[in-house]
Formats: sequence, structure tokens, C-alpha cells
Amino acid sequence: MVDGHDTLRFAILDKRRPIEVGRDTGCALLLTDASVSRRHARLAFVDGALRVEDLGSRNGTRVNGKDVREARLRPGDRLEVGNVSLRFDRVSPSELSHLRGVLARLAASDRDPLTGLLTRAYLDKLPSLLERSARKGRKTSALFVDVDRFKRINDNFGHATGDDVLRQLARLLLFSVREREVCIRYGGEELLVILEGADEGHATAIAERLRKTIESHNWTRLAKRLGVTISCGIAERQPREPVRAWLSRADSALYAAKHRGRNRVLCVSALPAGKEGAA
Repeated sequence: MVDGHDTLRFAILDKRRPIEVGRDTGCALLLTDASVSRRHARLAFVDGALRVEDLGSRNGTRVNGKDVREARLRPGDRLEVGNVSLRFDRVSPSELSHLRGVLARLAASDRDPLTGLLTRAYLDKLPSLLERSARKGRKTSALFVDVDRFKRINDNFGHATGDDVLRQLARLLLFSVREREVCIRYGGEELLVILEGADEGHATAIAERLRKTIESHNWTRLAKRLGVTISCGIAERQPREPVRAWLSRADSALYAAKHRGRNRVLCVSALPAGKEGAA
């Protein structure tokens, strides 16, 4: 699986035939980074072991940081082709199905062109989703996600890098939640996730897992010295609560999380009395 500009792109290895990695459209693992040669490397099983061979690339091939012309790969090894990092690992059928589902969602036609998330137009459909959830006796929580100091990222690294940050954040978000979750680009660098069947506690666990994923992600693949964190605000919807009031409460929790230092998750229940809806 790929890191960097092509985050989540992957290829399935077959013991019966080799695959090639590169920028050429004929490669099984197609990468877009300019540091990758058109036909950069070949992966093949030899006597039961997976091996990588550099195909005379311009910027080289490395395994666990060491330049190689040909080498064995083991699960968990870090393979680098040019400036792109790939991870070779075994995945279960359910994990593979989830990854395919994420990529299909990103490619759907009703998506924001930059992030691949749903647009705010989807909010018109929320009442019917909430009614269905209420009939089944399910809790529903709203999770707002905002990139910390995003203006500083744009100022220091350029708007193109800022766009790349949003694009990767969206992919990491989709990979971190279930396929049925509604993920919306709410505006600018602010994202909204509707967590059906999740009370405040469950939503907090999901948000905290996402926060740690973003904080530990290798953002330097996009720009040297780049680091990214997020702040999250959560509100569990109350019975028959209007959508606007519910989302406003979640947005208030996000605002408070950023006010309290950023890179944190905050629930409405943690706000002082009278502070809900203050954002």
C-alpha cells in the first residue's frame, strides 16, 4: 500500500506473475509522483519469496532505507521507489474489501473534486437518515474534524501542499471509519462525519483513533518538515433535535477543542454549561 501523493493506492501480488511499479499506465501499481520512473521496479515471487528488482530507475529503489538493485521483501518492510514509500503486508479479505470500498467512494461522481468526500449538498438528505436511525433505536453522533493551523500550512508550504494535505486527510478519514459512515467536506479544511449507531463514547473513540493516525502519519512525503494535526468536536443527537441545532453543538465542541490547544478531541458534554452553540 502506498504513502504520499497516492495514499491508499495498492496492488495485489500474485505468485504466478510479476507486477511492475511506475508511472506508465501499463504498470499494475500506477504512481503519479514525478520522482518515479515510467517503469521503476518489478515485484515477483522467486522460489516462494517475494523479491524486488530495480529496472534502471532514475531515482533508485530502497528497502528499509538501503539502496538495492535486487532484494527480498518481507511483510512489514518499507519499500521506496523514488520518493514514494510503499508497505508490503498481508491483509485479510475484509480489510481488502474495505480498502476497495474506500477507493470506490473516492471515485464516485457525487463527490467534492479535491477530497473525494460528499459535498454539503448531502445535508439535505440527513433528515431521512436520522429518521431511519431513530426508528431502529440507534444513537447518532456528529464528528467535526478541522486541520490545525491550516493557514500556516498554506503560507509556509504553498496552496498545492495544502490541497495535498486535505486530499490525504480525506483518504485517511475514509479508511478509519466504516463504509456506511457519511463523510462530508463541510467547508475549507473542515470535515463532518455522521456516525450512525454511535453514542458519544463510541464517537470519541473513533475520533481519538483518527487524531492519532493523522498525528503519526508521515507528512514529510508531501513537504520537508511538514507536520499535521487535527482537532475534533463531537455531539450526540438528542431525540427529535433539529439538525441545525445538533450540528451547531458539535461545531461548538470543535471550536472549544481548538481554543484549548488544538490536536485534541472534545465532546459537547465536556463544555461548561451555557457554552453549547457558542461557536
